[in-house]
Amino acid sequence: MRKLLLLTITASLAFSSNIFIDPKTDLTWQDNITTKDTEITWDKAKFFCSVLRLNNHNDWRLPSVKELETIIEISQHETKDGKGFKYIGDDGYYWSGTEHETQEEFAWIMNFKRGYEYINYKTYERFVRCVRGEMKKIE
Repeated sequence: MRKLLLLTITASLAFSSNIFIDPKTDLTWQDNITTKDTEITWDKAKFFCSVLRLNNHNDWRLPSVKELETIIEISQHETKDGKGFKYIGDDGYYWSGTEHETQEEFAWIMNFKRGYEYINYKTYERFVRCVRGEMKKIE
């Protein structure tokens, strides 16, 4: 009976992982079904990340375009250790928290499937992947 209980606890921990920690940057990324199934406007995305409580943390934010650039390779391919993002939206467009420098109605988005940055009207609905932590310098 003890073995069955231990196996059940271990299995539930293995399958409840809803984050990805990037060993290159030390950033922690949201990686659950919401990142694949929910498209919202830029303002709602910022709010969503600011109130997100995930893995006992509540300091999530909408990532900058620079932070998103660090995970493009991970989203397109598996990392060396075979781990990467489990959930990527169908069209691959994700909001960044970076607004366009001169046109306030636009913000930057990243296409995880093509690896390109674009600007998009903030009123469009795109996917969201929240982040937390401080990005360490990549060498």
